[in-house]
Amino acid sequence: MRKIIIIFFVSIYSLSSMAQIKDSSESTDNSLLKKLPYFGVALGVSASTNGLGINVNTELTKNVVIRLGYESVNATFNNAYTGKIANQSFIITPTWQSGGISAIVDFYLLKGLYLSGGVVYSNMNISATVNSGSAVKIGDIPFLPDEVGQLKLTITPLNRLAPYGALGFGRNISRDKRLAFSFELGTYYMRSYVIGLSVTNLLAANGPANQESLDKLNATLKTISWSGFYPVIKLGISYKIYGETRKK
Repeated sequence: MRKIIIIFFVSIYSLSSMAQIKDSSESTDNSLLKKLPYFGVALGVSASTNGLGINVNTELTKNVVIRLGYESVNATFNNAYTGKIANQSFIITPTWQSGGISAIVDFYLLKGLYLSGGVVYSNMNISATVNSGSAVKIGDIPFLPDEVGQLKLTITPLNRLAPYGALGFGRNISRDKRLAFSFELGTYYMRSYVIGLSVTNLLAANGPANQESLDKLNATLKTISWSGFYPVIKLGISYKIYGETRKK
């Protein structure tokens, strides 16, 4: 009988100890979860000098956010500028194509102030087409604009995979709300720009000489350290779709 009583009390003590260990474990687990509140995911849109964009913003810690995004702009401004040189009129039609895929890390110095660094694969191609606005007379023979031909100037980056740096204000994923706004000043560094020139019809007669001059200009641009910078001014808005909102 004594052995049965002893076994009974030992069993009760063991079960009690196991329950305390389980409660302690659950409390520890809950405590760990409460210490990991800053992970979150937000979807965002932006408008910048690099185009209109969409992005996914992931908050890893209180101070670190990773952004993966895509921006694009492709606009042609028909007959945007007309001019005249020596009684000869001309028409300039510029095309602005830019954007690309980006991976950027934000480091928050303060709640609403951050530094950004990352890379972008750019599809920038800025061009301008020049057409004659009237007939050109060579000697006694007039040539229509289509016969004169077209001149096209292009500007592309030497390195399409370019580093990015910026200073930002606001947030790309909210900490205490769902909606967040940001304003960013930054730049891509593409090492240098490459200028291209193509001509058609009568203008093509001076093609070799133009290309030689162009090669010299591009060689000079590669030696200028600031020539490959592309400024970025960006406005962004995001909505937090996953993660807690808290005041701290």
